[in-house]
Amino acid sequence: MNLRKLKAWREQHGPMLLAATAAVRTRQPFSPFSDDLTDYDAKLIEQGEKKFNSLLGNPFTVEPGVVDGAADRRAGAERSPYGFDLGITYRAEAFDTLVERADGAMRKWQQLDVELRCALLCEVIARLHADTFLFAHVGMHTSGHGLFMGFHANAIHAQARALESVANVFEVSRGLTCQLENELLVGQGPAQRIQRDFRVMPAGLSLVFAGQVVPTWGAYPGLFASLAAGCPVVLVAHANAVLPIALTVRTIKAACAQVGVPHDIVNLFHSDNLAHYRDAARHDAVRLVDYMGGAEFGSWLRQHAWQARVMTQQSAQTSVLVHSTADYDGMLENLAFGLCSYSAQLCTSPQNIYLLAEGIGVPGGRVTVERFQHDLVARVEEVLGRFAPPRELLGAVLDRSRLAEIRACEDAHFARVLRRAEVLEDVEYPQACILSPSVIEVRPGFASSVEHYAREVRGPVSFIIGKPDMREVLAELRRIGQAYGVLGLGLYTTDAGVESAMGQVAAQIGALLSTNFCENFFISQCAVFTDLHGGAIGPAADVTYGGPGFYHARLRMTEQRKIL
Repeated sequence: MNLRKLKAWREQHGPMLLAATAAVRTRQPFSPFSDDLTDYDAKLIEQGEKKFNSLLGNPFTVEPGVVDGAADRRAGAERSPYGFDLGITYRAEAFDTLVERADGAMRKWQQLDVELRCALLCEVIARLHADTFLFAHVGMHTSGHGLFMGFHANAIHAQARALESVANVFEVSRGLTCQLENELLVGQGPAQRIQRDFRVMPAGLSLVFAGQVVPTWGAYPGLFASLAAGCPVVLVAHANAVLPIALTVRTIKAACAQVGVPHDIVNLFHSDNLAHYRDAARHDAVRLVDYMGGAEFGSWLRQHAWQARVMTQQSAQTSVLVHSTADYDGMLENLAFGLCSYSAQLCTSPQNIYLLAEGIGVPGGRVTVERFQHDLVARVEEVLGRFAPPRELLGAVLDRSRLAEIRACEDAHFARVLRRAEVLEDVEYPQACILSPSVIEVRPGFASSVEHYAREVRGPVSFIIGKPDMREVLAELRRIGQAYGVLGLGLYTTDAGVESAMGQVAAQIGALLSTNFCENFFISQCAVFTDLHGGAIGPAADVTYGGPGFYHARLRMTEQRKIL
């Protein structure tokens, strides 16, 4: 093992880790890298696209310096949401083989001091950052991102999430590791001195399931937290978003190989048989399961992977109450952009907008429900008109079946369609499914309507829901949060009593409450190092990114004591 190189990385990346740990302690927003696209040379964008194109149609190898044999079983059928096959295949190994290799690697990995483990992981993060625009283009063609969103969600912000996990585990490990001596009196006998040595050990093999919507942003918290804790990790990628995870695994393995650390601390498990993933989750060796994705498989994991600590972030929706505002125009801007951005495919995008029958309080009077509906649709049109081509804002819808889901909502008995979703043509990507938002008023008197909007609707559709008073709004939000899961709540109000009541509901159902977000900081945004993601309660999430339990779960404490 090349300790000299590891120590050099510790010195090189020490300032970044120091700044990150300070942010962890203070919960101040922090990013190791600029997320302003104008800070980067335009040539880097072109180079990232060329790197991406060079991967198309070829077998992908994650092992450093290894060329897969012709007899190796391979799988892979990724298709860009923009309408073409990636043609990339990946080695498909038996999970038992990966477990055996991970076990051998963990013995050496856990022996490294946490500072050196974190130094290696900081080097990995720096290398991932160097490939930012490769990951941005990969995000476009595995997750349907626009380039700007791919730059943020699949690269810069994911890299910050990785560092956040490294810094948190570094802090937790140092805080739990100590040695102390004290006197022990037992009965009438002489005092004895006892030495106690407290250390942390890795919890064991970590299995991380990555989703398709934000594969790196969703997987990096668990991946880097487990590795920093000394746990080996096996990653399972979404079938249509394998490439960003495979690139990540290759980057980690290359850094490990350079310093003689067993690169089997991380592996990619890929199969064309979904039953293999269920078997992997129930494997006796798996001690941790991280999952971000749909509710069906997440619920299955909670019910069946009993041998492991299961941490899930599942599909859920975000609801907004518009009660009153001092900035009506800024509120419209924030909501309209949220309905359009990435075709509202993020679970943090506003889906349900609640209004009281009395309308919206504004300086000098009230805005009626009808006026708000008209103004919101008009602002959506205005926002759409700012982007050419529209895909830069809307991205591409991941699955064409989502259009059918939206049409079913538009055609439902309770629906009064204020704006019908439109299929937009893209000259460069004619096969892409690019949709503009649907805006639907939920007409009163249809008890079954809640079944349509209580769950996340996958695609650009929002529901405007009128209620007679605050009591009914709060009761419905509480019911939906407990039965289906609500990830976030948005609130526009100038009334402290309304804010307090919504705060209580948000805390009860584990939803992030965002109050009076106007202009260009959006309800859907989550600032790394400070904002929490997931409420660790209810169907939406049983863990919180950024919360202490997320990091403590990967460590176990040991004690050794000795009479001196």
